[in-house]
Amino acid sequence: MKKIVLTLIIILFIFSCKENTENSPSVNLDNKLESTADKPVVQNTVKNQKADSLNVDSISPVIDHYICFRDDKVASRMIWLSYTDKGDAIQIKYKGQKAPIDLIFIREEFTKAGAHPTIIKYYSEKIATEVNGEYKVTHSGNWDYVEYTRGKDDKKFNFTIDFDSNPYGKEACF
Repeated sequence: MKKIVLTLIIILFIFSCKENTENSPSVNLDNKLESTADKPVVQNTVKNQKADSLNVDSISPVIDHYICFRDDKVASRMIWLSYTDKGDAIQIKYKGQKAPIDLIFIREEFTKAGAHPTIIKYYSEKIATEVNGEYKVTHSGNWDYVEYTRGKDDKKFNFTIDFDSNPYGKEACF
């Protein structure tokens, strides 16, 4: 009888000790205990690339779809981003521009909060051999946003998905 009770206690102990990371406390840099229950969960993925790296894979990725965006302040300013089937941006093109600009993936953040998780991906734009600026591409629910920070003066431009331009279409909007 003692062996059965001991076995049950061990089994209960093993199953009750699984790690619960979402509501477990964490320690910040000041070694203060914080609760993460009311905070969004932010995870950096393993996919990271140095910002100063200009390496682009020799195999060109296949474009799955495009998303068109309009500038929040200047409605006539439009861009499109091309994406792979995994949701990674490949290129960006401004309306009136001759050729698209290659994008280099930097990092990804995932925030699990609210009704929809938020995925933020950062890309550098490569013109010739130089990194010229950085794009912050945010996806939450059916909304997509792009924030461009120009490299020479750190000026920011904000764009929002244009639902009237066939978002997630197989062809670019311009």
